[in-house]
Amino acid sequence: MKKSIIICFALAMIAVGCNRVTVDFNFSPAEPKAGQSVKFNNTSSAGESWAWTFGDNTTSRLKHPSKVFSRPGEYVVTLMVDSAKYKTMSKSITVYDTIPTFVASEDSILLYHDVELKANVYNPFGHTLTFEWTLPANAVLHSGELTDESIVVYFTKKGSEKVMLKLQQKDQKFDIEKTVNIFDVQAPSILMQIADGSVVRQRIINDRLEDISAATSLDVLAVAAASDTAVIFNGVTFYANELGTTIPALADLQVAHLQIDAMAQKWYLSTNQGLVVTNFDGSDKVVIDEKASGALCVDATRNRLYWASEDGVYALPLIKSKNNQFTTDPVKYNNLNNVDLIIVNNTPQ
Repeated sequence: MKKSIIICFALAMIAVGCNRVTVDFNFSPAEPKAGQSVKFNNTSSAGESWAWTFGDNTTSRLKHPSKVFSRPGEYVVTLMVDSAKYKTMSKSITVYDTIPTFVASEDSILLYHDVELKANVYNPFGHTLTFEWTLPANAVLHSGELTDESIVVYFTKKGSEKVMLKLQQKDQKFDIEKTVNIFDVQAPSILMQIADGSVVRQRIINDRLEDISAATSLDVLAVAAASDTAVIFNGVTFYANELGTTIPALADLQVAHLQIDAMAQKWYLSTNQGLVVTNFDGSDKVVIDEKASGALCVDATRNRLYWASEDGVYALPLIKSKNNQFTTDPVKYNNLNNVDLIIVNNTPQ
């Protein structure tokens, strides 16, 4: 009996030994300066989750994080493995005098999403600082000036781009250059069929417009199944070329394309008088765009009306007023001509 107990105890001790995790890490450079990126290398023997604290009220859950300390000083960095307090390691890191740099507010920069770029300068004596940002061609300055300490930008192309900052602190000059990575996102898109039969799309990302690109095969099928010359409402099919007969108040209009806002019960019509909005019974006709030339689309999901005019495609919020007056100016989306059909794909892709 004693022998079996000893064996079980030995096996248990072996199992505990096999499950023991050695927690450790190192970092480089060994003597970092404030504003310099420090790479932490997790050398733990095992583990599935990691929790870092850096001694300055910042944390990370990456296995091998990088960290920029903004001020000199001594910091205690702690790594915890698998959320277990007994699986921890703490080390002291001394951060020395500064070298200027700049940091981005987001670790992953998304296409057409704002990101703040901010100079990170240790300036304990309050020396005068000057800044000069240089942005790539696909970066749009959203707020701030290129001579400010921080600016907010967004990028219109995915991929890697270089951002540069010239900084002067008293009599010292620094040329700082970083490569930022911009990642694509999924977004709804406007699909437009041109007179030659080709189909293009324009994605709407973060309420901003991407450049026009070729449509996907699914987009082409969706356009082929769509129409703006006939709509069904309450089980009745209304045809553009017969609308004046169906609704006598519209008899003076030659309607080529039609859409209905079912919730507000309003017609949007492409006519010989331009783009017209009316109530469902034909009352309160208002011309939105005298130069409108063809296709139009009501998008109830985004509360938008899209239409083709002589010089491009425009958009406007759906009109809610009883007398059909609109209070916002149309927004031009592109310069496409001869657009025969417009639809919206609200499935992000």
